Amino acid sequence: MKRFFNTPIDPGKAAIRAFYLLLLACSLITGCKKFLVIPAPTNQLVTATVFASSNTATAAQTAIYQQMVNNAESYNMSDYNGMLSDEFTNYATDLVSNSFYHDAMNNSIAPQYGDWAEFYNYIYQANAIIAGLQNNSAIPIKIANQLTGESEVVRAFWYFYLVNMYGDVPLVLTTNYKTNESIARTPKAQVYEQMVADLKDAESKLNANYVDATDTTITTDRVRPNQAVAEALLARVYLYMGGSHYVDAATEATKVITNSTYHLVTPLTQADDGFNTSDNGEAIWQLANPLPAFLSGGTWDGFFYILTSDPSTVALSPQLINAFEPGDQRFNAWVGSYNDGSATYYFPFKYKVSLFTNNPDNLTEYTMVLRLAEQYLIRAEARAQQGKITGADGALADINVIRTRAGLANYAGGQDQASVLAAILHERQVELFSEWGNRWFDLIRTGKVNQVMTAVDPQKGPGVTWNPNSALYPIPLQDLKTNPQLKQNPGY
Repeated sequence: MKRFFNTPIDPGKAAIRAFYLLLLACSLITGCKKFLVIPAPTNQLVTATVFASSNTATAAQTAIYQQMVNNAESYNMSDYNGMLSDEFTNYATDLVSNSFYHDAMNNSIAPQYGDWAEFYNYIYQANAIIAGLQNNSAIPIKIANQLTGESEVVRAFWYFYLVNMYGDVPLVLTTNYKTNESIARTPKAQVYEQMVADLKDAESKLNANYVDATDTTITTDRVRPNQAVAEALLARVYLYMGGSHYVDAATEATKVITNSTYHLVTPLTQADDGFNTSDNGEAIWQLANPLPAFLSGGTWDGFFYILTSDPSTVALSPQLINAFEPGDQRFNAWVGSYNDGSATYYFPFKYKVSLFTNNPDNLTEYTMVLRLAEQYLIRAEARAQQGKITGADGALADINVIRTRAGLANYAGGQDQASVLAAILHERQVELFSEWGNRWFDLIRTGKVNQVMTAVDPQKGPGVTWNPNSALYPIPLQDLKTNPQLKQNPGY
C-alpha cells in the first residue's frame, strides 16, 4: 500500500485507515476465520515444517491471497494505471500521483512506481510452494496438485502484470537468492511462454470445483483458483500474445463461457450489480477480505473510490463518462456521483461497500479478480482478429451478449474488422473500467495509446504532453543498484 502513505485523504478516512492498520497487525498475529495463517517471513518459505502437512502447506498458499488483499493490489493496479490513462481525473497533490497523471514518471523516485517488489514477493512464495510440493510424500497427491496449480496461477498472474507494466523482466523460477539477484531481463515473449506453460499445467491439476481451506470440501466462495481460473487467465494471456494464439484465446474463453457454473448477472441493477457475493455467477476468481467479518465488510476499492465529499484522490474522467451510451445500465449500476453544490464528481461504484461496515452478518462484497464478461470480450476480439465477424461463432454475437446485458440495442456499426475491433475496445472501456488497469493495458497492446493520450494528456493540466516512453514504468532504482544485469527502460 505504498501510495496510501503519500496521498492526502480526508480526515475521516485517515482515522479509519489508522484503526484498520492496527487491527490488521493484530489479525496477522492471531489468525482469521477465512484463511489459515502461519507466521512465515515475507521473504522466505524455507522451513521444512511448512510442507510437512496439508494444513501448513495450504496456509502458505492462502497467505498469498491475504497479502494481495492487505496490499490493496486491486485498488493499486486500477489507481496507478487509471491515472496514467484516460480513466481518472486526479485531485491529489502529492508528487507521485501528479507524476502518474501528468505523464512525468521520474527515475529519481522510481521505487514508488508500481509494486515491482511486491509482485516478485508473491512470485517467490509461489516458487517456494511449487518446489516444496515436488516429490513430497507428506502431502496427498490431490492436495499437492491443487496447491501447485494455485501457485502456478499466482506466478502467471503476477508475471502478466510485470510484463505489461515494465516490459522485459527477470524470469525467476527458483528460490535461490544468489541466482535471482543477478538475472538479466528476460524477453517479454519468453515470459509469456512461461505463463502459458504454468497455466496449462495448472489447468490439468486444479479442482474443477471451488474448495475451502480443507482443500477437498466444495464451497460457494470463489476465493481460491480452480480449473476455470486457469482457463480464464490463459484466455487473456493468449489474447495479449496475439497472432496464432487468437485461436487459443477463443478456445480457452469458450471453456469458461460454456461452463454452467458461470452466468452474467442479468438484468444489471445497483442492487445486483455483479460484484456482490450473493449468487454471483459472474465471478470466476475473487479475493475475500481476510479479516474477521466483525472487523470488515467490504473492499479497499469501495473504501477509496466511494465519494462522500469532494475528491482528494481521483474521480472518473470526462472521457470515460462521455464514453457511455444513453441508457447503458452499466452507468446506472457502476457509476456513483457526489455533488457539492457547485460541481458533480463521478466515481467507480462497482463496489458499494467500504472496507468497514460494522455489520458482521452481512459481508456482501469480495474483490473481483476475474469475471465472465471479460471472457465474452476476449472471445469477441479473438474471433474478430481471425476474421470471424457474423454468425453464431462470430465476434458480433459475443458483443451483443454484453450489450444486451447492459440494456443496449445490438451493435449496428460497420462489420469490417477494424470497425468491430474498435467496438470491442469501446465495450472493454465501459465494461472493465477501474478493474486492475485493463484500460491502460488495452491502449498499449492495441497500439492506440499514442493516439488517445496525445489528445487526452493536454486536458490534464497546463504543459502536460504525452511521452511514448511512459507506456512502460521505470525499473526501481534500488533493483538497478543491487542487480547490475538490469537495464533501465528508455527515457528514465
